[in-house]
Amino acid sequence: MEPREELIDTGLEYRPGEPVLLRAVRRRHILVSDRGAALEKTGRVPGWREVGDRLEEELCVNVGRNGAVSLPVVPAGPGYEAIVRRVADASLALYQDVLELEG
Repeated sequence: MEPREELIDTGLEYRPGEPVLLRAVRRRHILVSDRGAALEKTGRVPGWREVGDRLEEELCVNVGRNGAVSLPVVPAGPGYEAIVRRVADASLALYQDVLELEG
């Protein structure tokens, strides 16, 4: 089966004019990810990994070593729309919290 990819405009913005866009890749299951966009916009400042670890625990998302915020959509889980919202919220939170580290 050929993977299909969908771009999702979440309605959130990192900054005015910079939307939080997610990608949903459909293979066997769906993986929703920001593909590291939040961290790409802030840079890898010291402490970013700790912020990611905290968000993983607080928001129940995955934050990879590359800074990508993601979650799979699985049949027993909360559903596609809930996963999209959770990943979008976590991506924005990562962006905002890492910016605070710089300040």
